[in-house]
Amino acid sequence: MRGIVNVALLAAVMVLSAACAPRVGPQNGVTATVVLPSMERCLHAGFGATLAFAGDRLAWTCESPVGAPRGLLGGPSVSGVDVDWRLVATERGAAGAFVITNEETLQGRAVQLVLTTGETCVLAGSDATTVLDDVRVTYACTGDIVVVGDLIGDADGLVAVRGTLRSNGAVTRLVDPRPIRVSSVTLQ
Repeated sequence: MRGIVNVALLAAVMVLSAACAPRVGPQNGVTATVVLPSMERCLHAGFGATLAFAGDRLAWTCESPVGAPRGLLGGPSVSGVDVDWRLVATERGAAGAFVITNEETLQGRAVQLVLTTGETCVLAGSDATTVLDDVRVTYACTGDIVVVGDLIGDADGLVAVRGTLRSNGAVTRLVDPRPIRVSSVTLQ
C-alpha cells in the first residue's frame, strides 16, 4: 500500500512540475501591442471570450472612434518585414450578434519592435546588406543585440530571431540566435 501511495505522489509531483514549468521560446507570450500606420493602437484581447468570425478571433482590439468595436482579425501574414493584417469594423446586427461591417487588408512595414526581453529594435533599412553567418541583420537593437532574417507571423502575433554580435578582432559573429516573441510592433 505504501508503494502505491509513493508512486501516486511521485506521479502527482511530475504532473504539477510539468504544468508549472515556464514556457520558453516564441510561444512565451503574445504580441500585446500593434501600432498601426495611422498611430492607432491595437491591444491583444486576451485568450478568453472574444468576437470570432469564420473561425478567426478578433484577437486585437483597436482604439476606435466612438462606435462599434474595430480590431485585427486572426494572425498576421508576413513577407520579410512587411506585415499584412485583416482590419475589421463590427457592429451589433439586428439579431443582437456582432457582424463585420467593413474589412480591409492593413499593410505595413514593421519599423520598430520591442522584444519580450525588453530590447527595442529599429529597422536597419529595407536594403540592409550586413550579413552574419549567412543571415541578414534586419533590426538593430539595444547594445550588441540584433534581429536577423525575416519576421514570422502566427496566431499570437509576431516572432523574430534575436542574436548577439560578438567581435574578435576584425571578425564579427552572430551568437546564440533564437526565436523570440515580439511584444510590441510599430507599423509604417
